[in-house]
Amino acid sequence: MLATVPLVATIGLGYWQLASISAPLVVADARPFPPLNPPGTAINILLIGVDERPDNPQEGVRSDTLIVVHLDTIGRRVSLLSVPRDTRVELRDIGPTKINVAYGYGYAAATDLYGATTTPAQGGMALAADTVGQFLDLPIHYTAQVNFDGFARVIDTLGGVTIDVPRPIVDDAYPTPDFGTVRVEFAPGPQRMDGARALMYARTRHADSDFGRSERQQQVIRAIVAEVRARGSLGAVLLAPALGTALDGAFTTTLPLARPDMLLGLGWIAAGLDPDAVGQYRLAPDSAPNFREEGSDIIWDPAEVREVVRDFLAVPGVATEAARVQVLNGTGVVGLARRISGDLESAGFTVVPAADAPRSDVSRTVVYDVSGKPATARRLAALLNAEIRRGPPEGVDPVVDVIVVLGSDVATVP
Repeated sequence: MLATVPLVATIGLGYWQLASISAPLVVADARPFPPLNPPGTAINILLIGVDERPDNPQEGVRSDTLIVVHLDTIGRRVSLLSVPRDTRVELRDIGPTKINVAYGYGYAAATDLYGATTTPAQGGMALAADTVGQFLDLPIHYTAQVNFDGFARVIDTLGGVTIDVPRPIVDDAYPTPDFGTVRVEFAPGPQRMDGARALMYARTRHADSDFGRSERQQQVIRAIVAEVRARGSLGAVLLAPALGTALDGAFTTTLPLARPDMLLGLGWIAAGLDPDAVGQYRLAPDSAPNFREEGSDIIWDPAEVREVVRDFLAVPGVATEAARVQVLNGTGVVGLARRISGDLESAGFTVVPAADAPRSDVSRTVVYDVSGKPATARRLAALLNAEIRRGPPEGVDPVVDVIVVLGSDVATVP
């Protein structure tokens, strides 16, 4: 009992800290129907690195970095998926164009696209989330954007980060804030970097390619996670005000940072997260080789994109089992099984078409492990707060490995 007191105190202090500093950072999602995120479920956050170019407004605001962050609060798992900014997509009102145009167009046309009260940042985040989500066929629950200054200030607030540079890097044309260029070099090996240096490392691309840049950006994010975790739970909470100051005016998000269940979920992940275990995925020639280039646009093979997304969402053990899952509706709620099936597919499970259960008065959701797929069954049970039983449900001829019979307990979740 006494051992829980420090944890409760830390959570209480963390909630008070976040509630006090998050208000100016959090904005409403401008999308009319953002994906639902019931408490306790995994979430996908689109992280946008923004090049605001304040001294040259005619150039417009652009998204320099697009990374989807998958947070699994139950499994304490974090994965990153980088989408190259030159990826070709179909953009609302514009047609075929680069994916990084979405943020700038949403920023410039915010009120036309999302209503008179929408700010440019809200419009940019909303259209970027819609566009990336449509391209990846993945629900984007929340968005977060940070500009270059804020990124560097966060690292300086942490006292720098340690980066192990894998190979020599020389960029003779690194862009400067005054629209010039400068030569930057990085020797291989572990080194401590301040914010400005880490930003250069994350942004440089002339030495190799945009694909190498994506790899470096994820490396810096992992280094930031390592610095925060090294301080422990209480240290991270006490650091919150300084981080809030560093991000003020440079960071905006739709993530409800002060929502109690969100705080608990983020705290639960942070307390047990190993930076080396952060999953790193990207659209690149090694993961999706059948791409082609038209001018400076990259056109990816849709089947390979789906495969990368599936790997990105897959849970260790679950992926190895490759189980086929079917959801049966044991309630009178029309469409419930189809909705849950879609959610599970988005979470990385292989699902077959949903159907009705023999009974429609089931009160408690049950996961049936038909063919011995324990990791998949445990994962489904954790997601749905369900019990696990061996073998098929009564009255069902199994054609899959795992069957989920939905009860009224799931039907009450929004």
